[in-house]
Amino acid sequence: MLAVMASEIETGDGTIRIYCGADRSQQLAFRVLAESIRRHTARTVEIRAIDNGDAPAVADPRHAPYTEFSFARFAIPALAGHRGRAIYLDSDMLVFRDIGELWDAPLGTATVAIEIGSRSDPEQTAHARNRHAAVMLLDCGRLDWDVARIVAGLGRDYDYNALMTLDPVLAPGELRESIPRGWNDLDRFDAQRTRLLHFTEIRTQPWVSPAHPHGALWIDAVRRMLGEGTLTVEELEAEIAAGHARPSLALQLGIRNEPGVDASAAGALANFDKVSGFVAHRQLLARFAERKRAIARARRDADERRRPALAWWYRMRYQLRHGRD
Repeated sequence: MLAVMASEIETGDGTIRIYCGADRSQQLAFRVLAESIRRHTARTVEIRAIDNGDAPAVADPRHAPYTEFSFARFAIPALAGHRGRAIYLDSDMLVFRDIGELWDAPLGTATVAIEIGSRSDPEQTAHARNRHAAVMLLDCGRLDWDVARIVAGLGRDYDYNALMTLDPVLAPGELRESIPRGWNDLDRFDAQRTRLLHFTEIRTQPWVSPAHPHGALWIDAVRRMLGEGTLTVEELEAEIAAGHARPSLALQLGIRNEPGVDASAAGALANFDKVSGFVAHRQLLARFAERKRAIARARRDADERRRPALAWWYRMRYQLRHGRD
């Protein structure tokens, strides 16, 4: 079991509580993140992986979460006993500084803190602004989040994208930008600035692709864990066998040798994965596709009701783009 467990209540001893969104396919990434957190702090940390098992299921695929842990972040105040602080992180990350700096960020009258500039910086792209909920400091004692009620509001009070901005679940003034810059650097690394590197592009995350420009940092972290025994070769091989990590990872780490494959060349490693039949995030991409089809079906049906005479056209267009139901 690739897991680092944490208690669900405040210990009262200054322990930093961290909840990481991580479904089964993200357990290797979670382990590497957890180790990087521990490596860079002298403070006591408790780290737990959470997923949508802590939230109710969504029947309508149009409102289904993008990942199998998207809604779990809203369960954190309850998991923490509505006491003290908690940090939420996605699992596709690597930490390079003391997590205590994030933990100690001022909240004031706010209940949620995010990175400075996450939403207010006009130079941030829309893509970047929508990533602010991936790194949060929560005041669990004052957050009244009820994950069941929040999920029930999907499609009625807000859509998925709106929910991920946090706006529907926070009152004005409850969100504050006070986490120091560098705690959510999206696919970029600056040794002077970067405290947390967030691998946001799912097709180039280092455990599924050798092509990420900063993937060597993640590979070095795994190599160090293997050397120290905090991750075993058998555990790594199991993740590869399950399809959660690329086959070329074993070559790159020197665990296996494949004649004719240059383990130092990203192109050769990528080709090896392709020949091996590996598909990065196969289950996640299937979820994306089903959600897209469900939204398209709803639009088709609405168009048919609005203009019945053109029903044949709407159905043909749907089938050309998405196939038969």
